[in-house]
Formats: sequence, C-alpha cells, structure tokens
Amino acid sequence: MPEITSGDGEKTLKRFATMLVAAALAAAVPALADEAALGIKVRKQSGINYITGGLGDEAKAFEQLAPRYPVQMVFTVGGEHAEMRGVKVTVRDIKGDAVLEANSEGPMFFVNTPSGRWTFEAEWNGEKQSKVKDQTGRRYLVMDFDFKKPE
Repeated sequence: MPEITSGDGEKTLKRFATMLVAAALAAAVPALADEAALGIKVRKQSGINYITGGLGDEAKAFEQLAPRYPVQMVFTVGGEHAEMRGVKVTVRDIKGDAVLEANSEGPMFFVNTPSGRWTFEAEWNGEKQSKVKDQTGRRYLVMDFDFKKPE
C-alpha cells in the first residue's frame, strides 16, 4: 500500500484511513446513542417495544430516538404541549385484540409495531380517542391526540 508521509515516514495510507473511520464513528456516537444511554427505559408487551415519557429535558432524548420507533403518539391538551402523564394507551391488532396496554409517563408514547393494521386508543381525563392506521415498512406514523382542557 502506498505511504503518506508527514516528514517522519510513519503514517501509511491504511493508518490514515483507519484514523478517518475512527473519527467518523466517534462523531456519530451521539446520534447512535441507545435508549439506556439517554436514560430512557424500553418496555415490552406482546413482543412490541415501546418508550414513554418526554417531560422536560427528556423530550430531547425522544427526538433522538424517534427514528427507531415508527409509531409516535403525541399527547396535547387544548392544542398545547403539556407536561401531562397518565394517558391510558391501548394498541389493538387487526382482530381487535389488545396487544399493548400501558399508561403514559409523559406526552410522548413511541411504539415499534410490525407492519399491519393497528388501532391506537388514548384515554385521558374521561375522554377517549381512537385512530386506525396501517403500518407498512419504514413508514412513520406521527399521531397527535389532542384532549380537552379539564374544567
């Protein structure tokens, strides 16, 4: 392999290429951070991974993790992002069977469902909303569930 010298003759093209790859990987590490490194707990029901939260500084972590979760449910109150939790989430398969039931720990609930037709239900403060969506391939579904302000 030809050598690239810096005056002392020690650097080879291979060593230079290795340094470039290492630098590129080091720069990419924050973008590739996993849930645990960001302090987000991954949960699993019926073989489906999900994360929930997004309060305060945690919202930035959810932005980084969004590409890993094709289904993203975002909860708002009166059209405004709120520091809310306790939304009852149910995900149903095409047969209507509940495959995931959980309470949100913040305004974001990201789910990694396989391809198929799914019903996503969200209930908060006595108000229930439901959306039927087809999840195919690498398509992302971002669903807003806007609840009425409590009186």
